[in-house]
Order: sequence, then C-alpha cells, then structure tokens
Amino acid sequence: MQEILKNETEEKVYSTLDKLNIKYDRVDHKPVFTAEEAKSCVTGLIKGVRCKNLFLQDTKKNYYLYFITDTKKADLKLLRDQINSTRLSFASEEKLYEMLKLTKGSVTPLGVVNDESNKVIVLLDKDNKDTNVLLHPQFNTTTLSIKYSDLIRFIEYCGNKYIEV
Repeated sequence: MQEILKNETEEKVYSTLDKLNIKYDRVDHKPVFTAEEAKSCVTGLIKGVRCKNLFLQDTKKNYYLYFITDTKKADLKLLRDQINSTRLSFASEEKLYEMLKLTKGSVTPLGVVNDESNKVIVLLDKDNKDTNVLLHPQFNTTTLSIKYSDLIRFIEYCGNKYIEV
C-alpha cells in the first residue's frame, strides 16, 4: 500500500512540475530523515541551498509548513510575531499525513499538491530568493534542486497561501 501511495503522490509532483515547465535537477540516494543526514548524503551531488521543513500549528488550528535554510535555528516565537499568529508548536504526524499525505522525514513544500482544501500555509525563508533550493519530491530517497521562484509558482498553482519570512 505504501508503495502505491508513493507512486501516486510522487507522480502528482512530477506531473505538476512538468505542467508548469519547472526545470529541476534530481539525485536519488539512501533514505534520509534529518537535515544533518541529508547534508552528508547530497553534498557535492546536487547544487542548491539545503533546507529543513517543519510542520507547525497554532492554537487556532491553522497549519504551516516552514521551509527554512538548514543552517538556521527556527525561532518559533519570532516566527509567530512575523506571521501574526498565536503560539506555534509542532503538529502531529497524524495531522501531517491527514493534511499533506506526508510522513515524518519526508516533509516538503511540494506536499501542497496533496492539500485539496488549501489549508496549509507555506512559510518560506526569504533569504533563499535568487537561489536554487533543495527539497524532497515527497519521499526522502530523492532530492530535487529547483529555483526558489519556481517553488513559489508551484505553491501558487496548487492554490496554497505562502508567506516569505
């Protein structure tokens, strides 16, 4: 069942990238579950800014996917103020799967392709403008490099809101 889901959701990502004429580089690798593991696995194989992804919620049950450069510390209090939110915390793995059809270790802003209700707001590290960013296409055995501006086009096409922080 997991393999069928992987094929279907991964195909949605690639078909959307192709539909939008978004160019990407791709590298396949062993499964990675943390930004640190990804660093040792993809460094030198693909060019782009390594990022980490945090799936968050506020006390009003708004959901956010925070896409931040992996060398930065995520300051949730500062982030809360930047997006005018209530207190932020990590959302459950169950909510992650319910909202984006993603599992821990495979979180990616490209997961908004599965968010049919467009409830997840993507928070993007604005320091990545004018760069290529590295991200999973929904599973942690592949890394893609795409332009930051193309990531925004992808999110907009899917109908989700995004905020640059």
